[in-house]
Amino acid sequence: METRILWWNIHDYPFYKEIFYTFFSLSFVFFIYGFYLKIKNWSRGRKVNNFENISERIKNMLYRSFVYKAWSEKSNKGNKERALVGLSHGLVFYGFFVLWIGTEILTVQDKIPVYFYQGPFYKAYSLAMDSFGVLMLIGLGIFAYIRYVIKPKRLDNFQKDWIQLVYLSLFVILGFLIEGLRQSATNQIEPYAPVGALVANLVNGFSYETKKTIHLVTWWVHALQTFSFIALTPFTKFSHMFIAPANLFFTNTKPKGALSTPFNLVEIMAMDNPPDDFAKTVNKIEDFTWKDLMDLDACTACGKCQDLCPASNSEKPLSPKWIILDLKRIMYEKPMYDHGYKGELKEGSTNLQDLITQATLWSCTTCRACVETCPVGIDQLGKIIELRRTLISENKAPSNMLNTLKNIRSRSNPWGQPPEDREKWADGLDVPRVTDKPDFEYLYWVGCAGAYDNKSQNVSKTMVKLLNKANVKFAILGKKEKCTGDTARRAGDEGLFQELAIENIETFNSNNVKKIITHCPHCFNTFRNEYPEFGLKDVEVMHHTDVLWELIKEGRLTMNKEVSQEITYHDSCYLGRHNDKYDAPRNILEKVPGLKYTEMENSKEKGTCCGGGGAQLWYEAPGKQINVMRLNEIKESGAKSAASACPYCTIMLDTARTLDKSETPPTVEDISEIVAKATL
Repeated sequence: METRILWWNIHDYPFYKEIFYTFFSLSFVFFIYGFYLKIKNWSRGRKVNNFENISERIKNMLYRSFVYKAWSEKSNKGNKERALVGLSHGLVFYGFFVLWIGTEILTVQDKIPVYFYQGPFYKAYSLAMDSFGVLMLIGLGIFAYIRYVIKPKRLDNFQKDWIQLVYLSLFVILGFLIEGLRQSATNQIEPYAPVGALVANLVNGFSYETKKTIHLVTWWVHALQTFSFIALTPFTKFSHMFIAPANLFFTNTKPKGALSTPFNLVEIMAMDNPPDDFAKTVNKIEDFTWKDLMDLDACTACGKCQDLCPASNSEKPLSPKWIILDLKRIMYEKPMYDHGYKGELKEGSTNLQDLITQATLWSCTTCRACVETCPVGIDQLGKIIELRRTLISENKAPSNMLNTLKNIRSRSNPWGQPPEDREKWADGLDVPRVTDKPDFEYLYWVGCAGAYDNKSQNVSKTMVKLLNKANVKFAILGKKEKCTGDTARRAGDEGLFQELAIENIETFNSNNVKKIITHCPHCFNTFRNEYPEFGLKDVEVMHHTDVLWELIKEGRLTMNKEVSQEITYHDSCYLGRHNDKYDAPRNILEKVPGLKYTEMENSKEKGTCCGGGGAQLWYEAPGKQINVMRLNEIKESGAKSAASACPYCTIMLDTARTLDKSETPPTVEDISEIVAKATL
């Protein structure tokens, strides 16, 4: 029956097992000690509870470790380099995993009296080990091709990754050489181990003693490499094999669109003696949470976050990859690399705010592309917001950003318009107020843009007409509306955001609000994902595209007028990546008579930001303009117009149109305006 002798050629020497397992034990001690040092380092951070919902965390960890969407065809479709990355990572990951399992099987067989390493099992085992070894080498070859031939901008060679490629390749090559030498020396050629058989045929010309000698030396070199791998794993990039799953397990389970809450004014106001220092900020690395510090060690510098970051792609001084790697260098007190994604540094400074510059932090649009695409669960956005909070607490922000926050605080809107003018847009329309129609079913939340921006006012008027047409029982707050605080929170003014949240929730409660319709994804995200933490309970929040789609499906709105347009759809980051809402807008457009719909290459999860989120609507970071970049993508799609579902996106894309030098730049319309064309 097919089998082979364990420890062949090694058992001829005294104490071979004792030597082997002594080295293994020593390497395992280094392994444990290395990760102990890492855990000790992470524990410097602030405490945070990431142990709730254990079963969900386990499922998330297993799914994202073994079937992560960044490896899938859907995520990589249309991009050759991304597809190659997905393929190569899958080949290396599963190749290494199977080879590791194969090694453990040998260890088990060596320790138990029942002999199962024979017959069909042995043949299947040998074929699997050879096959996955080859697949792993192919994956490593693709990695090398990507890094040293394609040379994508997202990668760098500061960390000498070629060493890891060679190291892993050597693992497999030595294994094949050992296998082939054994087959040839024992005259046991195994066709079910094809690579080993090929090597055996290549070394057949060597003498028996030569084969044994080479086998012995190669076997121990392979063993020592294995021991060194175990011992060095915590101190090298290989550590991500263990840190990444752990990091995925401890990933924040709050809604994707919700930022962290460093303090809670509702809880603080309920205290008899509230602490004076409740609004703690991040001034040194220890001020981050322990999970933030784990994030820094989990990063593999793959650059996927940078690849999709609109700030990085528009030559701004921000790369989410380098935010993480810079913080990691600071954590380990090492000098940062000169990578070019930062503003002017202060020479000799060790202050966190000087090392991660304002120019870097204010370039972020909070689009969440970095967090969504990260294969190991790093929250780059959260760290940027934490550092912004520190800047705001020290009154360090661009003057127009500070003016915007002042407008929100004094006039309850970022435009700085009079609060008494908030409902002027509704003049001449049949728009019920909550005070006049207490039996309303839906509160239509107009939002600051819908109340004060000229183009967005037209969307507000259109929505009123459509809701009336469908006999929806709705009302507005009118002058009682205040800013949701989205801009304030994303800019870093947490206190102002929470004050507005508390006031708005009180307004909702006093008016018995149970359902909210908003056409601004930023308002939608804030109400849906962030207000519940401050007391908004049992309130259903809907975006206007979902409402319109339901009304169309129910037959309460009938689109029977032809709209002859060639159109594409621009995904709002706060509707899409923050809330996974991609279908309703597309469903609506596909039902509009006469409309020819085209999907952009960068759409849905990969959609390019308009550049207006994260308080960027009121501040322009250095570099190219993101909204112009997105308008060019719309033009490349061949569409003559773009549908939007967000006032920020509409404003930003309309601004880009004014800068466009072509004769007929694409027009931009809200989904509701297109529905109105086909309905009213």
